Amino acid sequence: MHVIHDFFLLIWNERLQQPAVFDETLMDALMRFAARDQDAFCDHLTIVLMLTPQNLSSVASLEPTQTVFTTLFSNLPMQKTCMYAQKHALECLVRLGNLSLVVSIEERLERLRKEGIISYDALRSLSSVLALIEEKKVETLPLEIKSALGGKNYYQKALNLLQTAISNLHNVVENDTFRERLNQTHERLTKGDFSIGVTGVMNAGKSTMLNALLGEEVLGTSVVPETANLTLIRYAQQPYAIVHFWNRKEWQRIEEGATRLKSLEAFVHESKTHFGTQFESFITPQGLSQTIRTDQLAQFTSAKHSDKKCNLVKSVELYTDLNFLKEGVVIVDTPGLDDPVVQREEITVSYLSECDLMIHLMNAAQAATQKDVDFIIDALLYRNVAQLLVVITRIDAVREDELEEVITYTKQSIEARLREQNKASRLDDVIARIVFLPMAGKLALLHKLGRGEEALALGYNQQKTGILALEAYLEEVLFGEKSHKARLIVSSNRKELESIVESALSAFAHEKRLLDVSKEEVAAAYEEHQAQKGRIASFLEQIKQTLNESRNDMQLYFTTLQKFALQRLETLQGVLKRRIYDDVSYETTKNKRLPKEERIASMIETAMKDGMVDLIRDYRYEFEKKTHGMFEYMNAKYGEFQHESSAVTLDARSFCEEHLSTLSVFKNNAALMQGIESAMHRHAKSDLSRFSQECDLVLDEEFAQIKEMIEAKLVPMNAALLQAFIAQCEAPAHTLEMRFVQEGELLEKAMHRIQDQGFRREVRLDEIGEKERVLLCVRDELRTIMEAQ
Repeated sequence: MHVIHDFFLLIWNERLQQPAVFDETLMDALMRFAARDQDAFCDHLTIVLMLTPQNLSSVASLEPTQTVFTTLFSNLPMQKTCMYAQKHALECLVRLGNLSLVVSIEERLERLRKEGIISYDALRSLSSVLALIEEKKVETLPLEIKSALGGKNYYQKALNLLQTAISNLHNVVENDTFRERLNQTHERLTKGDFSIGVTGVMNAGKSTMLNALLGEEVLGTSVVPETANLTLIRYAQQPYAIVHFWNRKEWQRIEEGATRLKSLEAFVHESKTHFGTQFESFITPQGLSQTIRTDQLAQFTSAKHSDKKCNLVKSVELYTDLNFLKEGVVIVDTPGLDDPVVQREEITVSYLSECDLMIHLMNAAQAATQKDVDFIIDALLYRNVAQLLVVITRIDAVREDELEEVITYTKQSIEARLREQNKASRLDDVIARIVFLPMAGKLALLHKLGRGEEALALGYNQQKTGILALEAYLEEVLFGEKSHKARLIVSSNRKELESIVESALSAFAHEKRLLDVSKEEVAAAYEEHQAQKGRIASFLEQIKQTLNESRNDMQLYFTTLQKFALQRLETLQGVLKRRIYDDVSYETTKNKRLPKEERIASMIETAMKDGMVDLIRDYRYEFEKKTHGMFEYMNAKYGEFQHESSAVTLDARSFCEEHLSTLSVFKNNAALMQGIESAMHRHAKSDLSRFSQECDLVLDEEFAQIKEMIEAKLVPMNAALLQAFIAQCEAPAHTLEMRFVQEGELLEKAMHRIQDQGFRREVRLDEIGEKERVLLCVRDELRTIMEAQ
């Protein structure tokens, strides 16, 4: 206040009788003006402050003065407006506390004195008042660094640490690109899910076990199985379900299968008879999906419901608010392995191939059926399942010594089946990847529902039911340090955050260098950067053209690969036909009898599974060989440019591992077996030539469906592969372009600061130092995750 008092005493010879009151709206406008255009601000305030009683009448009428006052101040009488404006102008300078602004105003006043507009005495008085304005000390406050919460497992701890790192980084990064990358990382972390596939024959106790795991009777349980459809169970705050019906093409395949499978024939007949004219309203060309309440679910999934809608339902998505699902767990609850609808089994296996963990249930009283054993071997030999949890259910119905016998019998059955398939050498590998866990699902559910006394009365505490062991196993396999999926999610997002940290540190280091060089050096760096624009643009255009060529090349190669896959199918069909014919011919000619149906079925099953595995393996090998060559070419293109681009490595093997590791094709062979066996019984003994022709017809029909299935899988997969391939090749170019743009922004900012007399270098250096401290702390925290891995 003493600045304003002294001003009016010296200039106007008036003493303020009361504390000055300021119009804060006007003060805000003046402060914004100063921030927006400091030169114009100093011009305006110089005109305001130069007005004195001696020159008011002459200067006030000048156009610049009129412009200033009509722009900034209300139309009061000039003398009152003048004093009003001067009071606010001085208060604004005091509040800003920026001495460079004061110096700029004094320089302008000196020029006015030289031009005779103000007197020497007026200048001296004004200077003495302005000299009282003190520089406002700006203290850089320390930035808060949030600490991550703990977690009950490796994944939750790592997730909390990554999310906390994102929050801390949002407080210090200054680049919009960095902020967008942080937002994308946050979104990826919140969308990460872990899937559990649950299988078993009918009456194995899947629904009971899942209800015990979920802690609520979500799924129907009965002696007559409720769950007749594939059900995906996900988390949502508001429970609901989505029912997906078969489309017309899928149902047509079911009807075609019914011509050879009696069980399927009865299913089709029942469905079409029951629905009559309404059938077409459910089975549509595109496939009908219907959102329903969860209390309506039984109408669509129950095998015993009078509506019979479950016959027409392909799959169900059930959304519920149960805690077990909150961490992103998705449960794939499958219909029984003995489901008569083989197409449903094919869809089930397709889903299971994507699961992170598979649980197979066997009833202790009916353990190790052929379906159980075949599924276990199939999962471990053909489906890339790293470890299979076999839950032996209803252990409360058998003695403890009988339980050990069940496990032993299961292992013996697996060995016998492997020997039948000439794969006995794989026994140790298969057994080593099976974990057996006994469970009394119904009694576990009683404990979860608050009826534990009923289970205790039967001698089963919660531990003895097996539910705690199951929960501990799931948590360790899904979220523990050895979880491949958890480590992959954590590792990829940690690397992204580390990249952002390093880029931000590099940007700050560059900015500090620019703060330490002269105006001429900044100008020279800016000119050099501008000169680089053409070179960068030319290089990026070359990359764009190369990528377009690569895109076209890859699209053509996918056509070649697809032909390759279909040729391999034709070869497989020929090999299978020859094996079947040779075996039947030998038995009928030499031994005058037909080969056993079990032998033919095993021959078909083994040949088909091995053939599909070989096809997928070779497809992946050919694709990896192609991408390796194309990645090498792209690496060379980037290496021709700046040294920083040469560090980029596009790796074909890791790319294929990421995008093709779960690729599989499954086709139920029941109809094929039935067709071959039927032809064998009708013609093999009497007419081998006719038998051969019948075999060709059956195989042609079956392999036509397999061809259609593979094409349907390859077309979208190849499109996704192409998109991922181009994105990976483009990434280094995007990074290079982004760095160039950021460097240009820093240079432009440095050029502006040179002209900005109000810029405070020391304050900015303090800000950068504080933000670097946060970045380094975040980097150290991220490295603790890396050490844990």
